[in-house]
Order: sequence, then structure tokens, then C-alpha cells
Amino acid sequence: MANQSLRQSEIESLQYISSMTNELVQMAEASRFPMISYLLGMAYAEAFDILRGARPSRQAAPAARRKAPAGDSRPQPRRA
Repeated sequence: MANQSLRQSEIESLQYISSMTNELVQMAEASRFPMISYLLGMAYAEAFDILRGARPSRQAAPAARRKAPAGDSRPQPRRA
């Protein structure tokens, strides 16, 4: 079941991303870079899951952008 909430341009972007990451996974595996292969494989799986509708295409603001509650003393990520 395809994700019906995506625009055509988003579908094309996800198809391109999944295709390129799949090729990069193969390159990383052939060069014996297991961590790079794993991370690229996760990106491939995420794009593919969004395309087939198994995962929502958009989420609320990423955790790094959410405002910390008052009194939260955890360090915040640095921004460039």
C-alpha cells in the first residue's frame, strides 16, 4: 500500500534516495565498511518504508528542535 499523503515530487525524491542509498550500501559492503553500510541501510529502509506507507512521512518537530520544558537542565545540541 503506497503512502497516499505524499506529493509526486516527494515520491520521486524518496525513490531517488532509496536507489542511491542502496547503491552506496553495496559500495560500503564491498569496501568492508560495516558501520557506514549499516547507517546507509537504515536510510534506505526508512525511505522505502515511507514509500510503501509503513511509516509516516512526516513527524512533529524533531527532538533537537523541541523546546525543553522549564527547569530542564539537559545540555542542548549545538547549532551551526
